[in-house]
Amino acid sequence: MAASSLDHHLATCPECGAWFAEATRLTRMSRLGMAEVPDLADLITANVVLPARKVLRRRLLLRVALFVVGLVQLWIALASLTGDSMGMAMSEHATHEAAAWNLALAAAFVAAASSPRRAAGLTPLLGTFIVALVALSVHDYAAGAVSGARLSTHLAAVAGLFLVLGLDRAERALPPGRFSAARGGEESGSGSLRGVA
Repeated sequence: MAASSLDHHLATCPECGAWFAEATRLTRMSRLGMAEVPDLADLITANVVLPARKVLRRRLLLRVALFVVGLVQLWIALASLTGDSMGMAMSEHATHEAAAWNLALAAAFVAAASSPRRAAGLTPLLGTFIVALVALSVHDYAAGAVSGARLSTHLAAVAGLFLVLGLDRAERALPPGRFSAARGGEESGSGSLRGVA
């Protein structure tokens, strides 16, 4: 159909002319007009808040448990410093070396418990140390060089490593920009990026 025939029909047929006018109006509104869009922000974020609360609750439990493990490591270190070799014959220097490592572990666990953002930085060192400690302890136990009682003093260090790993995972699970790691998990409200170290 030619455009001139179509124009003539629209000009002479009231029903088609009305339809064309309405179609033109709707097309213009859809291109230029603002449509009413419902605010779905609360509905969408409602599903985000619950998991964040769950992560924060788990994070708090991990922090408390890690703090307790840090205190146990401190007790082991202080016992070594006062001369208690805890079931293993060691020279005085070796006892002091073990005490220094236990003090370092205690400080690391307490630091991560008080500031969870530090867990990520502690993971490589603690992981390497604990894996080496477990491997050497198994060897020493099999050779009869160490007692089971002495090996049990390493359980706190192993538990601490798993708690640090869990705390690091919980810290990474927090929504970026919503919670400030530097402020202990409080809502920051500033929209700034979380600290990594």
